[in-house]
Amino acid sequence: MAEIALKALGAGPPVATAGSDPAAEPTVADVWAECDLGFVLLLHRRDDGYFAEEVYYSLRGRDDGAEEGWAACDHLGGGLLGFDPEDATSREEVLAGHAMAIVTESESMVYTGRSVEKEGDELLRVVELLVSAEVDVLEIENLTRPSQYRRSLSSALALLVLLPGDRIRVRAARSTRSGCIPVGEVIELSHTPDSATRGDWL
Repeated sequence: MAEIALKALGAGPPVATAGSDPAAEPTVADVWAECDLGFVLLLHRRDDGYFAEEVYYSLRGRDDGAEEGWAACDHLGGGLLGFDPEDATSREEVLAGHAMAIVTESESMVYTGRSVEKEGDELLRVVELLVSAEVDVLEIENLTRPSQYRRSLSSALALLVLLPGDRIRVRAARSTRSGCIPVGEVIELSHTPDSATRGDWL
């Protein structure tokens, strides 16, 4: 799986699209890259038939056989997802009428090279969102490090990674020929190590 994640980082956007068969092999659900940090969300079917997710991490700029400058990927974590994200019925049951919902979240100590006092390690918050079938874009605003951008989605799952101190607003949207149409509520996520808060709907 680490090799699949590395190739996904080198390719840029996710290399697997919605509708791919996770029973055949692990597929890339989403890729998050920021500040020379890269994260890849993989989806696969376990031997018992249940779907599971795995998150891999890499740092850009190292020389150890990188794919487009990325170092070999390390496994951050994963676990049982409990539903098929591409199955319409399962998807809507989890969403319960919302445009998006947090399905997993975790904190991981990751070497970023930014923190001198902690020898380069920082505690990051990793969040996975499930989006409804009508959503194909996320509009993301970082309130801590002011920036605003759109991310196109190619699967039902989206990966968000927050650095220490980050506070972001996320809105689901549907792309049209003339732009994007907001769908549902806004969710706000923040990450203050030792006191991280869950998403708040606005």
